[in-house]
Amino acid sequence: MMKCFYYLFILLLPVMTYSQQRYPMNAAGKAYAAMKYADAIFYYKKALKKDSLNSVAMAHLAESYLKTQQYSAALKWYEKALKQPAADTFGYYRYAQLLAMDGRYREAAAAYRQCRDKGWGDEHLSATIALYEQGAAALLKDTAAVKMELLNINSGYADFCPVFHRYGLLFLSDRPVTRAFRRISGWNGGSFLTLYQVADTANVRNAALRTPELAARLSYAPRDVHNTDNSRNSSNDSRKIGANPQLNFVPVPNQLSAKLVTPYDLRMENHYHTGPIAFNKKQDTLFLTRNQPGWNGADVNRLQLDVFVARRDHWELLPSLPFNSASYSTGQPALHPDGHVLFFASDMPGGFGGKDIYYVMRTDSGWGTPVNAGPNVNTAGDEMFPYVAATGRLYFSSDRWPGLGGLDIFSVQLGTGYQAVGAPENAGAPVNSSRNDFGMLLYDQGRKGFISSDRRGNDDIYGFSLSSPISPSSLSAWIHHPARQPRGSSLQYSDK
Repeated sequence: MMKCFYYLFILLLPVMTYSQQRYPMNAAGKAYAAMKYADAIFYYKKALKKDSLNSVAMAHLAESYLKTQQYSAALKWYEKALKQPAADTFGYYRYAQLLAMDGRYREAAAAYRQCRDKGWGDEHLSATIALYEQGAAALLKDTAAVKMELLNINSGYADFCPVFHRYGLLFLSDRPVTRAFRRISGWNGGSFLTLYQVADTANVRNAALRTPELAARLSYAPRDVHNTDNSRNSSNDSRKIGANPQLNFVPVPNQLSAKLVTPYDLRMENHYHTGPIAFNKKQDTLFLTRNQPGWNGADVNRLQLDVFVARRDHWELLPSLPFNSASYSTGQPALHPDGHVLFFASDMPGGFGGKDIYYVMRTDSGWGTPVNAGPNVNTAGDEMFPYVAATGRLYFSSDRWPGLGGLDIFSVQLGTGYQAVGAPENAGAPVNSSRNDFGMLLYDQGRKGFISSDRRGNDDIYGFSLSSPISPSSLSAWIHHPARQPRGSSLQYSDK
């Protein structure tokens, strides 16, 4: 019987392939709707060879490049799409975002003005225009005040959102894993996100350094060598269309070996994306973001928060949180230092637009009803990756509060009732860059910490610390210094 199915598949395969080649827009549309952007890029490029003026193909190709972090290509195709008669206002908004991510701030201001002239905008957009007309100089001051280091726990693939665990760190990565049946994410053709651990923070160092002392104590990974058969024209490429799973690979010098950076606990994996996470203070309760498969063929869909408690030698899954839903996503947890309030990101109905930050209180009878963090945090854009410092200050990332481009890290003080007090403030450079910056984690009384950023072209984990000349001596005070506030705007901003 199995042989019959095998031969049937062989007979049907040429027909399927011919149909995809004959109607690339159909195949592209299905891939795009299923969030399989690596596939969509292949088919939209094929469709544009047949019809070079197809505005839908241009716009969707540009967005697919953006989703897979190929920003230069996304900018190129949005620029082409906007020359078509069917160009829409959202296209100008995306184009402006990408110009900012390319550091072309005055051009971005002009594109944002076109959005505003078309009646699409708000006070955040006006503040961004005012900031960019100055070349974003207000957020680029004092870049020497903070020392930034690319860390040796990075792999060249996506690595981000570290949290402290015992004496080490846990973080997310899509670096290739060795498994009998390796699943590939259609989003970018790479591996699904998995939790990794480094057992001792003493091994976490600046990737640029390899002193004799470090080399004697640490075991470094050999340089990552790409498979010689891993090209788009190869018969051994991943998936039927040759999507490259190393699409955004950026080498990292002196990275730690696989003996020192290992998968955490694969029993918590669900064969799709896993993470980000948060622990309670005792580290016996774990809040974990997990991906659920989609109904429309997508292998990434809604996110939900799961809670695990430590039981001797394993983690035990608790009943689902009452605010999880198949209709929207909840994820990216952050526990308040008092242990009674959980912050998270969600696109549940009733928000300000996009993804918003919410918080929910723990009661004697369980978790209560989520509360939106309000207009001092959330906008019509995306607010994500919350983190609450020991001081009670909320850090998050946003692409709508005026920033240097992409997601910027902001912060705002929480008052009684856990609501934000005042408008958030932008961390400025070098904590933020023109690309996506997110995933704040502080220690040493706020003088040191970690962030995640794709400023090199892929998500990496960076360490930062205050350099000696700066005064005052805390990161929070430095971030909130009046000199970091953009001129010409009544809005204040703060610190993916």
